[in-house]
Amino acid sequence: MSGEPTPGSATRPKTTPAPAPTVWRPSQRAVRLLTAAICALVPAVAFGAWWCVPLAAVPLLMLTAHPASHPKRVRAEVEVPERRLFEGDVLTATIRLGADGAAGWTRQEYLPPRSRDDHDFGGAPTPSGVRLESLELTRGVITVKLLIPRWGRWSLGAVAIDVYDTAGLRLTSLHADLGEVEAFPVPAPDDTTLAPVRFPDRFGEHSARTPGEGVEFIQVRPYVFGDRQRRINWPATTRRRELQVNTFEAERAAEAVVVVDALSDLPQPPALDNPRPRSTLDTAVRGAAGLAQAYLTAHDRIGLVTLSGRVQWLTPGSGTAHLYRIAQTVMDLRKDFTYETGGLSRLPTRVLPRGALVYIFSPLLDPGVVEAISELADRGHPLVVIDVLAHEPAPTSSAGARPDHLDALALRLWRLDRQAVRFVLGELGVPVVSWDGLEPLDLALAPLQQAPLAGRVR
Repeated sequence: MSGEPTPGSATRPKTTPAPAPTVWRPSQRAVRLLTAAICALVPAVAFGAWWCVPLAAVPLLMLTAHPASHPKRVRAEVEVPERRLFEGDVLTATIRLGADGAAGWTRQEYLPPRSRDDHDFGGAPTPSGVRLESLELTRGVITVKLLIPRWGRWSLGAVAIDVYDTAGLRLTSLHADLGEVEAFPVPAPDDTTLAPVRFPDRFGEHSARTPGEGVEFIQVRPYVFGDRQRRINWPATTRRRELQVNTFEAERAAEAVVVVDALSDLPQPPALDNPRPRSTLDTAVRGAAGLAQAYLTAHDRIGLVTLSGRVQWLTPGSGTAHLYRIAQTVMDLRKDFTYETGGLSRLPTRVLPRGALVYIFSPLLDPGVVEAISELADRGHPLVVIDVLAHEPAPTSSAGARPDHLDALALRLWRLDRQAVRFVLGELGVPVVSWDGLEPLDLALAPLQQAPLAGRVR
C-alpha cells in the first residue's frame, strides 16, 4: 500500500455560509474604552469631581475620532487538497478570507475535534487523531497544517475566525469547518505468503503438487495419446526405446482471507524508534495491510473480514485497486476513536472460499473470537492465528507502591488463561504465532514456511 493515495481524492473548495448581512458587534477594545469612559464620568456626575471629565475625554475621542469602515459581507472558503493520505502525513488546509469591502486584521483559533474518555486507555482522555502543527495568516489566507498520527477516519476540527474593522472597534465571527479525512494504515514489512496444501483451480504463480501446466519438473512418464510433442524427453526416449514425456507441477493462485479482531483494543508500549501510537488494533490493521500487499504483489487473491459490533467483509479479489478497497473497509473500524461493540455473529460463508488460507489477527481476549476460530477449523480451512498482544498487564497498584502477592497471583492467573487459550487452539490444529508489530511480519511467519498448511479433514 505504498505510494500515493488514489487519484481523484482532491476536493472542490468548500464555502462556509455566512449570515447575510454580516452581523457586527463591539470588539473587546471598544468595550474597554467605553468602560474606561464610564468609570471616569460616574465620579464626575455622582460626586461633582469634574476634574475626572478630561479623563473620560481620551477614550471617547478614541471611539469617535477614527471612523472605521467594514464590509457588509465576509466569507471563508476552505480548501483541502487531499482527503486521503497515510498515517504520519501532514495535511495542509487553506482558508481564504473574502469580503466586499475593506477590513482590518483578523484573529484565528484552531478548534480541535471533540475527544472522549476511554476506560480502555487507563481512564485518561484518548489521544487525538489530529494534531495541530502550525496556524498562519498571510494576507487574508490562513494556512493550517495538521499531523495525522494514526490511521482511521478523522474529523479535522474547525477554525474560529474573528474579523475586525479597520479601527479594531467592531468584529464579526466566522466558523470554518475543515471536514473529515481518511488516513490509511502503513503496511507492516512483509514478503512472506504462506501456501496451503490445496490450491483453487485458478492459474497463478504457485507450484501445486498436482501435475499440470507449469515450469517445475516432477518426473518422466510414458507417452499417452494427447500429450504435447514438445514435452517429449528425447534422451529418456532413446534410453528406454519408447516415448517418454516430462511432467510438471501445475501453477495455481492462492486465496487468503484476513480476519481482524476489533472486539478489544489495548494500548501497547511505545516504540523508541517509531513515533506512531500503538495498540493491539493498530498492530492488527498494519499487519493485515502488509499481508494483503504481499499477496496482491504475488498476483494472488485476498479478502478481509472485520470482527467488531457487526461483521463486515470484502470478498477476495486481486489488483492494486483491491488494496484500496481493503483500506476503505478497515476505515469503518475507527472514526474519531468510536468503536462498535456487541455480539459476534457467524462468519459469512461466501467470503471464505473452500480451501482458502485464513489469517486471524487477534489479541485473543474475547471468547467469541475463539469460538469463531473453532468454527473456521470445523469448515476445514487452514488457519494461522497471529497474537498481537505483546505485553503483560501492569499491576494496578497505587503510584509508587510495590506489587504485592495479590498482583503476582493475578498475573499468574492471567498467564494460565492465555496458556489455556493456546492449548485449545493447538488441539484444533491451529498454529499460533506472536507478533508485536515492531519486527517484520516475515520473522513471525518464517517457522510456518517449512511445509504447506493443511486444514482439518472434514
